[in-house]
Amino acid sequence: MNINDFYDEIEKFVTLPGVIDELTVESFEKVQKSELANKQKNIVYVWRTRKKFSRFNGESDILYIGQTKQTFAQRYSTHSKWINTEANALKYRNAIDNYGGITISVCDFSKFGKTLKDAEGLLLWWYFKHHYEYPPINYTKTKIRHKEYT
Repeated sequence: MNINDFYDEIEKFVTLPGVIDELTVESFEKVQKSELANKQKNIVYVWRTRKKFSRFNGESDILYIGQTKQTFAQRYSTHSKWINTEANALKYRNAIDNYGGITISVCDFSKFGKTLKDAEGLLLWWYFKHHYEYPPINYTKTKIRHKEYT
């Protein structure tokens, strides 16, 4: 596995049921509180749009890369409040209106690192190496550099 496998590896993630297709608490919760979301823990995950959007280099459908030791549902139990902030509402509305609904895909972190932080760091680094920037909704940057995977 190396940087060239990044998008192939993302395609192997398990997609949670449902699509966030409108800026409502109910739309987010149908994905975030699904039965599968209540089972998935110790994971890395990606938020993706239906259509790709331009990046500094190339294009991508990945909005966000994250990790959690909790179940996905626990991690985002208060996430619906986030869409009520003006900045987040603008970002999510733009994504949904211009690039289609948002899906969330998850994978056991151990495939990408010894720790959750390490696994998330590897995925962020691979994204950066492809696009020379981080996903648009990520505030987390990584200092993790995996020479053996690049």
